[in-house]
Amino acid sequence: MKKRYRGEKCLLVCLFLLISLSLALKPVEVSSESNLPPGIVAGDDQGIKIKNDGQYLVEIQDVAPGKKWSTKITIINIEKDIPYLLTMNISKPTMIKGTLDLSKAIQMTLIYEDKEVYKGPLSGVNKMLNLQDQSTPLNLGTFKAGDTKMLEARFELDGKSYTNRDFFEKNIVENIWYFKAIKTTLPDTSDPDQPEKPLIEKLISKLRLPNTGEEWRNALIFSCIGLFLILISLLIVKHKKQERKPRKKKRTH
Repeated sequence: MKKRYRGEKCLLVCLFLLISLSLALKPVEVSSESNLPPGIVAGDDQGIKIKNDGQYLVEIQDVAPGKKWSTKITIINIEKDIPYLLTMNISKPTMIKGTLDLSKAIQMTLIYEDKEVYKGPLSGVNKMLNLQDQSTPLNLGTFKAGDTKMLEARFELDGKSYTNRDFFEKNIVENIWYFKAIKTTLPDTSDPDQPEKPLIEKLISKLRLPNTGEEWRNALIFSCIGLFLILISLLIVKHKKQERKPRKKKRTH
């Protein structure tokens, strides 16, 4: 009876420690918005880095009829084993000054991975696409660990449709591009003919501790749950062995 009582007491202590650990590791909610995690690094060829809020300011003021120029934005996933799905939106112009609305006058072409993904006004709205609509962002695809991709924006102000008379007053336009990265999973490309991994390898891969804080918390909780279940199994096996042992009969004189 004493051994059984000690076993039940041990189980209660382990359960209490497990609950306490899960409560202690409860994540703190952060109010600030972070559209780009630390693992996604992005910046243009002018040295402007896109911060973790995902905002990239496009400001145009020194422009003349017939002018052409371009900007290249490089995006890198430096995470070790986390893929991300990246999207982009364009805001409505946050500033328009002058006699000419440059958000409509300037034509923009977006080239992504050597493919044309948008062509139309700087505003991001043409007959086919509306990049100002947050429900239909520009899909930049999945970034696997170590992936590096480039988005090139080409700008042009037509020299026939507009003349220097449209620039008696200084024309300025500003809008913001919003980049957003979301964790995703890669499609399963494993060979179905290959044998499955042994159970021990699967457990090791599941219990492997990742890098990010939230995943550390989850890994610790799962590890504690696993240890707790193993402890219960051992106690049950021990209890059954004790029950199977024949009890010694008392000798009578």
